[in-house]
Amino acid sequence: MRHDLDAILSRIADGESQAEIARSLGVAPSTLSEYLNKPEHAERSARARSLSAEAWLDRGLQALTDAPADSNEIARARAIAQECARRAAIRNPQYSERHKHEISGDGGGAVKFQLIAPWLQETIAKR
Repeated sequence: MRHDLDAILSRIADGESQAEIARSLGVAPSTLSEYLNKPEHAERSARARSLSAEAWLDRGLQALTDAPADSNEIARARAIAQECARRAAIRNPQYSERHKHEISGDGGGAVKFQLIAPWLQETIAKR
């Protein structure tokens, strides 16, 4: 594939989908994907996709803003915005509503705790 990698990565970062880019270049989406995932391109491709998250959110917001007051069109715009938000979260986990948090103690072991209220210690000991 003989295409300008920098131009392709710029289009990805600007929020254009790989399918849209592949179509404009006259190649199959799988061909473009293989090209972008080559070891020598993978890091830069991942960075461009991460940067595209904001553009995907903007695309969804624009769909909502442009939707006429007709209820069918609003529902369609909401679906588009939701899909754009999903794509943003895939490209950059920072845009995900779900966050994984792990709490562990020293060396990854159990968290040590101490009861502060003496009356609570007595209540627990009686059980």
